[in-house]
Amino acid sequence: MIEAARTATLGLLLASSLACAQTPYNDDATYRGLGGQEGIKKITDTFVALVLADPRIKASFDDFDIPQLNLRLQEQFCEFAGGPCKYTGKYRDKTMDGVGTVRDMKSVHIDLKISNAQFNALAEDLQIAMEQHGVATSVSNKLIAKLAPMQRDIVTSSPGVQLGARPDMGKFLATGGVSQLEGAGGGGITPWALITGYGSRDSWGANAHYTQVKTQDYSLGAYGVAIGIGDRLELSLARQDFKGDLAPLHDLRIKQDIVGLKVRLMGDAVYEQDSWLPQVAAGIMYKKNKGVGGLGALGVTNVTQLGARDDSGYDYYVAATKVLFEQSLLVNATLRATKANQMGILGFGGDQGDHARIMPEASVAYLINRKLALGAEYRRKPHNLGVDPEKAYWDAFVAWFPTRNMSVTAAYANLGEITVFNKKKQKGWYLSVQTGF
Repeated sequence: MIEAARTATLGLLLASSLACAQTPYNDDATYRGLGGQEGIKKITDTFVALVLADPRIKASFDDFDIPQLNLRLQEQFCEFAGGPCKYTGKYRDKTMDGVGTVRDMKSVHIDLKISNAQFNALAEDLQIAMEQHGVATSVSNKLIAKLAPMQRDIVTSSPGVQLGARPDMGKFLATGGVSQLEGAGGGGITPWALITGYGSRDSWGANAHYTQVKTQDYSLGAYGVAIGIGDRLELSLARQDFKGDLAPLHDLRIKQDIVGLKVRLMGDAVYEQDSWLPQVAAGIMYKKNKGVGGLGALGVTNVTQLGARDDSGYDYYVAATKVLFEQSLLVNATLRATKANQMGILGFGGDQGDHARIMPEASVAYLINRKLALGAEYRRKPHNLGVDPEKAYWDAFVAWFPTRNMSVTAAYANLGEITVFNKKKQKGWYLSVQTGF
């Protein structure tokens, strides 16, 4: 009996909390974008049906008065979106029996131990309901922007990955990023502060990726695996395989191994929509060049023979990432301390310089919908080698996330000049496939 009451309470609080977040919009643009009262009714009907069929959270709504919940949600969504409605319910003690002291959101949820995965599942069902009724992403994201900060008060389970915990796939779709060329979670050419995989703070996630870049004179294949633990720590392992395609470097082949570590330091890119504070992470990459193939006739078998000071080195970086739901944007800025030549493919340091330099990197993406993002990236690089007039990388990309288990990223990439032997800007296509959980 007590458990049944707790389960019903959890169901009501999860659902009604979504709509009681923050201050309603001052204008009715979001209300009109949702289709007014009639549109909100249809969305809520679909939302409730999705929740009751969702194996992640449906048990929370057993033995609950669903019609009453539906009406209460309609009132809340309408008022919250700037409409003419007023929500008539109140939060009164944990049993929600309508008597007792009105309590704040955090104290109501403190004993319910709601997890991030449950909160995100409910928010995702609301996103899907709005999609099914043709609500523009720019409108639905405005609603999500108001709901996300309630995570601080609603999610009351103790954070931490328990021994033997299974992956919960508990993060919003696409918020693990994709795998960049060096294996870290982020964009295509720059690491972000997001932790890879879909494991929430209570779980873990992992992925594997393969990326191919093809320009006029060169091709680069990159593949690897990464794991994210507790949405706090990321470990990655990647290999790059660089090849020349045209004379005089048509036999060139260079391989490089990369081991990465990233730690989230502060902030939350997704939930803290009521603050400009980004999610901040620090990372390190150890890179080991495996030697030069195809130039043995010239007596070149190691990158140091091309002028590099070392065939291994470290990159250190700090990244700041923010998802701005109201603007349907993701923005990222990264500062990297590096002396890697062409990411380390041509070694580290050289005759033009042998100290780490701070290089800026940036990414911006427009969230077309829940599964599709369009964006661009920029990455400055040091110029250490006389034989390599190294320039900045940039790309324009589209990333598709059909499910949490797969993503596909395609891009037009400009890698600048690579060595004096083929002195022209290297431009071409980029394609990456990631699978994981």
